[in-house]
Amino acid sequence: MRICLVAVGRYCNDPRARTLAASLRHVGHEVYVVASGREVDCAAEGIDLSFVPTRYPVGRGRLGKFLRRAQTKGMQQRLHHAKLAAAVRAIEADIIYPTSEAAVVVAAAAADGTDATVARDPRWRNAGPRDLVDLAPHHPELSVSPAGPGGRYLTPADDRRPHTPEPGRYRHLRIAMCYRKTDTNPGKYLEAAMVRAGITVDLYTEGIDWRRMSADTNAVVFVEGPYPALTIQGTNPGIPVVFWAHHGEHHIPTNLRLVERYGAHAVLLAHSWHLAHRFQVPVHRFTFGVAPELVKASIPWKDRKYDASMVGGQLRRQGGTYARRQQLVEDLENALGEENTAFVSDVTAEEMADIYAEARTIINEGGTRHYPITMRVLEAIGSGAILVTDDLPGTDLIVDRKHYFVLQDDVVAQVKELLAQPDRMAAITEEAREYALGRHTYDHNVDDLVEVIQGIQAPVAVPAVDSMSAMARLIDNDVEVQRLAQFGLPDLAEELNSREIWGGAERIDRLGPDTMEAVAIGLEGTEQLTRALQAARRYIYAAGQMDEIEEYVSEHLPQATSSLHGELLRVDLNAESYRVLDHERTITT
Repeated sequence: MRICLVAVGRYCNDPRARTLAASLRHVGHEVYVVASGREVDCAAEGIDLSFVPTRYPVGRGRLGKFLRRAQTKGMQQRLHHAKLAAAVRAIEADIIYPTSEAAVVVAAAAADGTDATVARDPRWRNAGPRDLVDLAPHHPELSVSPAGPGGRYLTPADDRRPHTPEPGRYRHLRIAMCYRKTDTNPGKYLEAAMVRAGITVDLYTEGIDWRRMSADTNAVVFVEGPYPALTIQGTNPGIPVVFWAHHGEHHIPTNLRLVERYGAHAVLLAHSWHLAHRFQVPVHRFTFGVAPELVKASIPWKDRKYDASMVGGQLRRQGGTYARRQQLVEDLENALGEENTAFVSDVTAEEMADIYAEARTIINEGGTRHYPITMRVLEAIGSGAILVTDDLPGTDLIVDRKHYFVLQDDVVAQVKELLAQPDRMAAITEEAREYALGRHTYDHNVDDLVEVIQGIQAPVAVPAVDSMSAMARLIDNDVEVQRLAQFGLPDLAEELNSREIWGGAERIDRLGPDTMEAVAIGLEGTEQLTRALQAARRYIYAAGQMDEIEEYVSEHLPQATSSLHGELLRVDLNAESYRVLDHERTITT
């Protein structure tokens, strides 16, 4: 696809924007950048970069100076945005990427009246009628991998009829399942469905060694899960590999790296289908399912204990990514009474299922970081509850639109209105559950998985040539690290070009606490070591000043753990994140 990034700020000084351009180029797109300012030399190989002056008219003549001085700031901005939009429109791109929220208005203007779409961060303002987040679910051709499209499943062309998959139908298959088997990882439900389908499943929870893989393995399925990433040894002899990704934007850089690390031939994407073009292999829609061994719907809707319920994270915190969720919980508890509601965190999957089996309505609010069609959607439907959910693009491809309700601003009034219609709500829950059980159980997912596997023409993998420095290799092993400040290690920007590498010394005055996922200290170290270390949220890597770093860690970071890797130090700050700590890991067979 032809993709154009538009930046209203300093593109050349923005590692995030430059990393995005490099990533799109790496997977095979034709990439252009239109940026504000004067022309400078910061173009990357294969990326066409052009600049648009911020003031008009250009030139040093008296008339030009007079006209520039006569312009108000608002006039200057409108004129500059119009020039930017015209430059972007001239590219005739398929997708336009604003690199900041301020650039969304420019991207939207450039796309207006054309076939281009705007791929904006879901946290930013909507880009209008050409917004890719909204359009992609029903128009899969607007976001396609350079390797080609995925299948028909969960697209408007999907015309399969409801049915009940037959147990034992794939007894001839052997599939390796590779994932960290935690209580919340949906991989365990897919694994159970594969077993019900008769597939011989080999489970790997820490890593795989291709040299020890069973010779009759038909495919390998990796499931995104808590970090650290699974380890890979040896070379794939030609077995089809698929990777199931079930997070959106905030995990996309890591998932792109995992596709390459695992050698995936296809990606299964649970939601956020506007992201399909970000991957270098075909992307197939592969949502969560109803897990029949988990959900329960035996209690009649009218006899249930809870008027409203939700199991999820950060229900009681104040502010942040889930501020709206917290307000919804507070409002519903105050209006309906705590004894009539169940809003809980940190429970097991079985405990969640028990709560949902007693719930009349289940609230689904996904936060502001991305647009996830969460597991909660089908957990609610499968439990026989009324789903009240964010208006998430693509939900109507999974659940019939008449079977759920979109969250309104006054959620209390909305829920009370639903509760006042018991006969209608009971009928809706029965219809919704029957609809889902006929189309969207994990047993149905197994059929889609097998179809994807059978369509893969798997080449023999070629081992990658490791040309990284020891420091880059150490950092690269922590696959989730995306934003890193380096001190005296400028080559990391080239070696780890899928990450945002910031010059720490140049940004030292702006490095507040926890502003970087990691910091890397070179042999010569830094004079402002304490400030550099405070900027790290997850990891510290060091080739120099190790004694000082160890002393600082001992005094200020008692939860951290340090380890030596050759002549390099790695400090794990054990920050709260999507990960499994060493002492929590278990291997379940």
